[in-house]
Amino acid sequence: MLKRYTLSAAALAILALVASPGNASQSAGVADEMAKPAIPSREDYPDAGQAFGMVWHNESDGKLPMLTFMVPETDNRLWTMRCEKLDSGSVRIAHMIIATPREMVAEDQFGFTVRVDDGASIGVLARMLPTQIEGQDLVMPQFYLPNNHALFPALARGNRAFVNLNGNKFSLHLKGSGDALITFLRACQ
Repeated sequence: MLKRYTLSAAALAILALVASPGNASQSAGVADEMAKPAIPSREDYPDAGQAFGMVWHNESDGKLPMLTFMVPETDNRLWTMRCEKLDSGSVRIAHMIIATPREMVAEDQFGFTVRVDDGASIGVLARMLPTQIEGQDLVMPQFYLPNNHALFPALARGNRAFVNLNGNKFSLHLKGSGDALITFLRACQ
């Protein structure tokens, strides 16, 4: 019985080798197709700010440069970027996203992705850290990036950002993000 199986497996392997040269160009075409990123659907990544009229707003006051995706003239914010100048002279951008990833608790560290339009996904490492929002103690995704990180030019030039926070998927429009980000990053040197 084992001999028959070995012969059958060998016959299948030879058949695969003989058949593959004719399909090599087709397989390469399929691989190229699969390698090209496609824009995720708004069905899978609902617009997180549309219902509230959120906009990108530079809140740099000279002392503490800050950029937010928010509802104008309110405290309703989804994404906040704050410039932090360290004692060493270096600068980093502190981010907080007001969203709750699935099954995450305080101090959990996790990777998530931001994809702008049909570009490659940009991986980010975040941690669930405490914050106070409207008098409530909550934990939210927070992370730090250098002020020259690849995420910033992508957000400044793109039309839509698709965020996947450990299964919590949403998208943000990037209308107005370019000017706001440029002003913010200039202030955060």
